[in-house]
Amino acid sequence: MIQRIQTIWFFLAALSISLLLMTPIVSKVVNDSEYWINAIGLYQQTNGKAVIDLFIPLAILTILSAVLLLFTIFSFRDRKKQKNFALISLVFILILSVLTYIYVAKMPGGLEGVSYKLGAFLPLISIIFIGLGVRGVNNDEKLIKSADRLR
Repeated sequence: MIQRIQTIWFFLAALSISLLLMTPIVSKVVNDSEYWINAIGLYQQTNGKAVIDLFIPLAILTILSAVLLLFTIFSFRDRKKQKNFALISLVFILILSVLTYIYVAKMPGGLEGVSYKLGAFLPLISIIFIGLGVRGVNNDEKLIKSADRLR
């Protein structure tokens, strides 16, 4: 029906999740090798050579979450479906966060001495944007119900 601010919130949530593909989540230096993780995999740089260990499930889940959030934007004709897609995206992001923690724990040397980068906070930012988007959908529902009462 009407589509307003929640479009922006859902787009920002999709953008912040998509940034996980490029932005480091954590980094660490072990024995003259620098390690960092993003949603694609574990990178190791030694003497100017970069080696990557792919995390295929994490990358697929990240892309799926972003696509589902974009699909949520275009399901504005059915507000109930839009809220359901947003909640499914929220569950995917929570699973993505748990999977990320598991992969970070497998980093050489474990979690000791890691420095958290912007990517560590992007799932939380995305969850906040999804909450704001769902609030916008609820406000639209209230507006439609009050307009129906006036008819």
